[in-house]
Amino acid sequence: MALLKDYSDQPNCEVEINLVLVNESSVKFNILFRSGHSFPEISSEIVCMRRDFFKLLEDLRQIDTKHLSMLEAHDPGLCIYHIPLFGSYYYPGHGFLQVPEHERDEWEPYYRLIFVLDAGERNNHSASETGPALCLKVKMEQINEFVETLISEANSF
Repeated sequence: MALLKDYSDQPNCEVEINLVLVNESSVKFNILFRSGHSFPEISSEIVCMRRDFFKLLEDLRQIDTKHLSMLEAHDPGLCIYHIPLFGSYYYPGHGFLQVPEHERDEWEPYYRLIFVLDAGERNNHSASETGPALCLKVKMEQINEFVETLISEANSF
């Protein structure tokens, strides 16, 4: 079981991945979204190619604070969006707003990850990039620990 919790004093949002089956060609896992007491727990079972699963984990380690990322396997089921901390964004009423280069050193870097389950896959229709989602604010140390846990569990099957 690998758990990625929101980075805060009292985390109430988390993504949990439980590996069910790992063989030489595929990985089957359960993924759960928990977001406090206000929303129900959401879960889904996902099957993907083993090489895609490990590539997704490796890609998760490569994100940075400046570039937008969309991480997904070839098989439908899960997509992870990364919203950079220092990217250029359009804010209504303010235009494009970005933290100036000289102020970035003052910020403690974190990563906004949006985990999205495939609604089409979940509802037994065609695959899509949309569905239930959970956004977490995490540190790179948390991401590395999450990835390492999944890799070691997958290799122990």
